[in-house]
Amino acid sequence: MESSLLANFRETCAKHGERPAIIDARGNLSYAEYGAQVGRLAASFHEQGLRLGEAVAVSITDERSHLLASMALVRLGCPQITFGGHDQPAQRQGLIARCRAVAVLATDASADDGAPVVIPDFERAASASACTDASLPVPDDGTVAALQTGSGTTGTFKVIPTSHRSLMLQALTRHMAVPTGIEYVPSPVEFLYSKKHRLRSAVTGYTGLLHATEHSHIPDICRRYGVDILRLSPAQMQSLVDFGIRLPEGVAVYVGGSRISGPLRAAFQSRQVRSLYVEYGATETGNIAVASPEMHDRYPDGVGPPLQGVQLEIVDDSGRPLPPNVEGLIRIRTPGMSSGYFDDDELTARTFPDGWYQGGDRGALTDDGVLVFGGRADDMMILNSINIFPAEIEKVAEGFPGVIDCAAFPMRSPVHGDIPMLAVVGAEACDLKALMSFCRERLGIRAPRKVVALAEIPRNPQGKVVRRELSARAADGEFQ
Repeated sequence: MESSLLANFRETCAKHGERPAIIDARGNLSYAEYGAQVGRLAASFHEQGLRLGEAVAVSITDERSHLLASMALVRLGCPQITFGGHDQPAQRQGLIARCRAVAVLATDASADDGAPVVIPDFERAASASACTDASLPVPDDGTVAALQTGSGTTGTFKVIPTSHRSLMLQALTRHMAVPTGIEYVPSPVEFLYSKKHRLRSAVTGYTGLLHATEHSHIPDICRRYGVDILRLSPAQMQSLVDFGIRLPEGVAVYVGGSRISGPLRAAFQSRQVRSLYVEYGATETGNIAVASPEMHDRYPDGVGPPLQGVQLEIVDDSGRPLPPNVEGLIRIRTPGMSSGYFDDDELTARTFPDGWYQGGDRGALTDDGVLVFGGRADDMMILNSINIFPAEIEKVAEGFPGVIDCAAFPMRSPVHGDIPMLAVVGAEACDLKALMSFCRERLGIRAPRKVVALAEIPRNPQGKVVRRELSARAADGEFQ
């Protein structure tokens, strides 16, 4: 039986017909033509030797071509791995070997990733006379659609198999401010956050405005194309606040990937738009909760109530549920979540206990069911046997005048363990000595022992603070 993901894609293409599925510099690609080209490309891949169940890596930088190839692999039932320009050769070769990928999709044969290169024939796929996918084998709901990668605590990638069924359910679970419309993710498709939302939109009927449309300010692009939904990283959100170029009022902005501070939310709503939605989720589960625009004043660190179909509990280290307003570990169960990790039974057992996903985030549920995010458990610092979480320090520092961005991190000590430090991006008038006193008054022994000024906080492509880099710089003596 055809997977629900493919069935929904076919229905969406038939229902929306000539409405744009993709907008880019080449113009509009209608849903009818999107579906037809995906089918022709899948048939072409099958002719080139790709078969259902065989893993394939995608290394295509052109946004439209990348999405067409990705959806063709979904149709063919080939689990896909996405490569980006930032990936190192050793990383790519390691993933190909680990996932036993049979080929790399690329636009030329120069790639040397340890697997044969398959060059998609996009020109043929655009031709109405090309063969179609009618006679190809049909993937079912259990077929793996993607092998998504995430950072691991051991220094190697964790690989998350996401089935056709899981990808479809994650697409249906996510919160959207409008039932249909134009969605813009101003980040390259090679990044997981960008790609997963574009694939979800393809099966739920939204129009995707692609990142490489033109080189203009985000607000100008939103006005020109009538963007309804804008998905930003925390760094992009901060940039819009700093530069003060206002978004059009009709845009609903979604941001996630890391903790979004109360002061940044307030600044964005006052200087940009009120329609700010703060998301919380994980690659393993899809979206979990969304804080709507009216929640930010009352819950500055809230990420909203669980979305429909999501079960969420706060538990202690032994797995016992905790009462409201008590911080603990967040555990989640959703219909669309993955069931484990590829080739890592130990990590699977640790992260998916008793059918729950417990990824190491901390939080608390308010009396009325809003999740307040408390940071990562594995970011915890231990100073002379005292547990200190970076979010504790950051929440206090964000309330000090002139603090634009900040990140708490440990400086390792053989005697004391983790000595808390604070990196700050501040306005010109931000007084770092006064900030130290401000933190000591409110945090006592948990206060940072040193505050350092930086031009920017190091973050990964998903917007998460790279605390290891800050700790390494401290160890090298940069912050003395």
